[in-house]
Amino acid sequence: MRPRDLVGLLPLALYLAGFTVVPVASTLALSVSAPGGGITLDHFRRIAGHYQFGEAVVNTVAVAGIGLALELLLGLAAALALIGRPAGRKSLGAIRTPVDWVGTRGLALFTVAVADAWKVTPLVMLILLAGLQAIPGELYEAARTDGASRWRQFAAITLPLLKPALTMALIVRGVDAFRIFALPLALTGRGLPVLSTYAYVEYLEYGNPHTSAASSAILLIMILLAVGTYLKLAGPEEVLR
Repeated sequence: MRPRDLVGLLPLALYLAGFTVVPVASTLALSVSAPGGGITLDHFRRIAGHYQFGEAVVNTVAVAGIGLALELLLGLAAALALIGRPAGRKSLGAIRTPVDWVGTRGLALFTVAVADAWKVTPLVMLILLAGLQAIPGELYEAARTDGASRWRQFAAITLPLLKPALTMALIVRGVDAFRIFALPLALTGRGLPVLSTYAYVEYLEYGNPHTSAASSAILLIMILLAVGTYLKLAGPEEVLR
């Protein structure tokens, strides 16, 4: 790489260092730092015994899982619709009376996940639409010549060749889904804790920067485990594409 290219990458390197590497490193260091100096794991033990921590972990995983499933399904449906250009559909009119969407924990989880999916489904749709447009049309023509049904074409051609785009969408959205913060606070207040809001409350309301950093570190570990597990299941070729 030429020196000119390195200079061009300098602003990006400074941005990543200042807004990603340094904050993550400082948070990890704070999570294991004893108030009087030295290294300790007491902060992790404290949050593990907190009554809301387990609920926050479960809520985080549930919101991320439901949201990702909805985003991929809706995004893929929208991308396929734009490729095929079908006629639009009218509203079903299924809801006729007001619903307390955050009245129970289960309904609140679903509401937050749907709101998050509604917000970012266009991004997932664009990623999948780009993947669909990259699939050669000759493959579908050959499949139709051989008498393959539309479902067979989707299962044998579309899904396998759309795998790189699906991987990109899952990783990009998966990281954000685990870090969800504003929607739970806006929709439920403190009624539906997730790890990011748990860390927020620990730091600002209880004045516990160490336990806040520890919960953030656990969130980072969960994200890395989720992405690593998916890439392991998808195969090493997905990392190189």
